[in-house]
Amino acid sequence: MPGTLFVVATPIGNLEDLTFRALRTLREVDLVAAEDTRRTSKLLAHYAVQKPLVSLREHNEARVGADLTKRMAGGLQVALVSDAGTPGIADPGARLVASAREQGIRVVPIPGPSAVTAAVSVSGFSSDTFTFRGFPPSGGQAREDWLADIAAEPSMVVFFEAPHRIRRTIEDLSRILVSRPIMTLREATKIHESIVIRPITSDVMEKGEFVVVVAPLTTSSPKALDPELVADIVDRMTNSAGFEEQEAILAASALTSSKPAAIRKLLKKSRILAKRRAGPSA
Repeated sequence: MPGTLFVVATPIGNLEDLTFRALRTLREVDLVAAEDTRRTSKLLAHYAVQKPLVSLREHNEARVGADLTKRMAGGLQVALVSDAGTPGIADPGARLVASAREQGIRVVPIPGPSAVTAAVSVSGFSSDTFTFRGFPPSGGQAREDWLADIAAEPSMVVFFEAPHRIRRTIEDLSRILVSRPIMTLREATKIHESIVIRPITSDVMEKGEFVVVVAPLTTSSPKALDPELVADIVDRMTNSAGFEEQEAILAASALTSSKPAAIRKLLKKSRILAKRRAGPSA
């Protein structure tokens, strides 16, 4: 009889967040597949659980996953865990789950802690939907495209960021989002947990693990838009963030819940007014 793959959520910081069901599962399986066996061994030791550990990382998931699938087909009971939180969310595990399903092996979710939902729950931002974007690209065109996508996304956005890039990312977001609130959750559930709304770079300590939440767009009437405000938004994106004007117009369109054509018209109006104020050229 085939075994079972249990996808087990583990604490994101505070070890007391491990659920009773997750603990029972870890005690009953034959083997634990972990992203980092050193971190998982500390969790197991805390609860006096002794189980064989296998490293399942991004670079070996295809090979190790194939071996585990074969062994589960023979009856092995496996628990899949990540370093922290729920496996498969910006962490290895999806390939193993897919492989197990292809072979008809039962896959059982053992829900629990998640840094994503934890951050959303304390943001205070009201929204029925949100978009999760993993980690931002570190640089180049990929990062510019990623930032443009965030600006154009009307729903709440959640993503992770590394400590050595958090200040730069907050600066970039502050330039392109203008009025949308941003929240950072650092070291969630740990001793030095901190939550900052509308952070500036001096508020952000470059240490620990970060989840960033961008508030959803609020409804705004296009008729109430100030042409100079629209011009300022577009200028910030093109001059400070490196966007092409068309990209900036699309982002401003999403930001203000207006059609791109309306943004172009207001931008043109603002530039005409600026020329008039400047007077005739010498």
